[in-house]
Amino acid sequence: MPSATNGNGPTSPQQTQQNVHVLIIGGGITGLILAQGLRKFNASPAAATYPIKYTFTVYERDPDVFYRGGGYSLSFHWSLPFLEDAVPQDIVDGIPGCLCNPHGEETGQLGKFQYLNLHTAVPKVVVERRSISRIARVSREKLLKLLMTGIDMHFSKQLADLTWPDHNTVTAHFADGTSATGNLLVGADGSSSAVRRVVCGPDRAKNLQLPVRMMGFRTDYPLEKVARIRELDPNLIMGGDPELNTYFWFSFLNMPRPESGVKVADCHMMVSWPTEDPYPGGGKAPTIPPTNEERQALVKELSSGWAECLKEMVMDIPKSAEMREIGLYEWYPRKGDWDSRGGRVTLVGDAAHSIAPFRGEAVNHGVVDVANLLNMLIGKKKIPDGQAVVDGRLNLGKIVEAYEDEMIERVEIPCKRASKACIDANHYEDVKEGSFFTSPRQMNLK
Repeated sequence: MPSATNGNGPTSPQQTQQNVHVLIIGGGITGLILAQGLRKFNASPAAATYPIKYTFTVYERDPDVFYRGGGYSLSFHWSLPFLEDAVPQDIVDGIPGCLCNPHGEETGQLGKFQYLNLHTAVPKVVVERRSISRIARVSREKLLKLLMTGIDMHFSKQLADLTWPDHNTVTAHFADGTSATGNLLVGADGSSSAVRRVVCGPDRAKNLQLPVRMMGFRTDYPLEKVARIRELDPNLIMGGDPELNTYFWFSFLNMPRPESGVKVADCHMMVSWPTEDPYPGGGKAPTIPPTNEERQALVKELSSGWAECLKEMVMDIPKSAEMREIGLYEWYPRKGDWDSRGGRVTLVGDAAHSIAPFRGEAVNHGVVDVANLLNMLIGKKKIPDGQAVVDGRLNLGKIVEAYEDEMIERVEIPCKRASKACIDANHYEDVKEGSFFTSPRQMNLK
């Protein structure tokens, strides 16, 4: 973890700290990690003598953080040390309580990376975990609740525009007619980022839709019903249909401890299929239907040829289970895509790069984005060709430039690899050891 100081000395008793207010647009994972990082720094002894005094506010477009659903898992692998370094100790201590399968983690049931033939439930490819020593697979819902600890959030704040009152500030204007002014605005508002759209323009900000469609759903199943799935893997399974090229993901969001007495598991599933013409099943590829009933009928039709232990996971979903469309996009930034206005605006996480979820790397890059930006702001990470603080004033232009240069260089290749992995996963014959879908997850993989 980079931790070198940049040579900024402490303030003297006569000096006054410069107040810098950070507007965080987006109350998802990356936005809240940044808020927690600033909360941690403000509570540290270093904050008292640092030339800059930080305040921050989080603005979320939705009425609450779970308005669009929170039901899927996240795997922190190579970014886990960055996450633990960024947030306060009370958040680090709470991460084990967010694990999807805490008993499995504690007893070494890490499972294998395997891609099944969905017709037989027999693995086509098995890849032993070898490149990452620590993995934390957590419930996004639980992690969001944890990350909200001690954070004052403002909800129903849909960004409409940005203005620049002077050379040192930025004002966010919201759809409800309110506004907020700060010194640095960080867009952490997801792959359909309003901040990205404002600073890049709607044409450049538009995501590339990948030629795959996906739906996700969540339900509770009795432990005896998922026993065969647990024999295949204690955490998650995935596989492909050799005839239709359909992809299936099944994971446990909450596997109860054996001693808990709980007899049901919280399960999350996703089904996706390619959209090319001609479609492997004949005719045109299915589109995502408008009603929940029709969506359930479609995924049941797509799973009709699978092995019984897999097929019943789909066939037996209750009518109340909500089928959500999951957008599969690609977008990565290029130098000059937006003007940071002297370091007054930038993007992190999915707002800065839309990475398809087929390599599990999107959230990991988001964590590194936040960690790097945060560490530059608080003087923990050096910036090239300059200092974070000059004559007691924060050099936001240099900080944001350094952050963006590293981020832009880092994310392009992973973004492209994730898109190819998405397409491979939905073409059964293309999944093999060493393919984009199965190759190692590493931060700086070239």
